Amino acid sequence: WQCTECLGKPEYCMSYCRDAHQRLPFHRVEQWVGTHFEPSWLYKAGLVIHLGYTGKPFP
Repeated sequence: WQCTECLGKPEYCMSYCRDAHQRLPFHRVEQWVGTHFEPSWLYKAGLVIHLGYTGKPFP
């Protein structure tokens, strides 16, 4: 995974990409597909946005 919005287009593993973008859900990311990066979505990395008071799921 790499983020096209973060400075330097850093490369991440999937779980770190998800965690690093928890509060940056509108960043554009790309996923490595073996020979090149293809545009992708943070939800494919498992990002879930909780709209509760503190950004956490309701009990």
